[in-house]
Amino acid sequence: MHNSHARIMTQNGASSMMQSLLSLDDVAELLKVSNAWVRDHATRRNPRIPCVRLGGKRALLRFRPSDVEKFIEQNLQASEREIN
Repeated sequence: MHNSHARIMTQNGASSMMQSLLSLDDVAELLKVSNAWVRDHATRRNPRIPCVRLGGKRALLRFRPSDVEKFIEQNLQASEREIN
């Protein structure tokens, strides 16, 4: 992964427009899932990971670190609710 992981931790207080975007590879590595899983959940499956689409039908997908963090928190909370 590039230096993007460090940016997630250091830019929590920065506005979302000032954050560096993560690539599909970055998000897959961060979540420890395949690139295909990230693409599926960014484009058509639930739970949905918010993304920025660059281009047309086969657009490049980029992710705001804050959206990835929120996705993790929301799904962690959902898992914890199922256990209790």
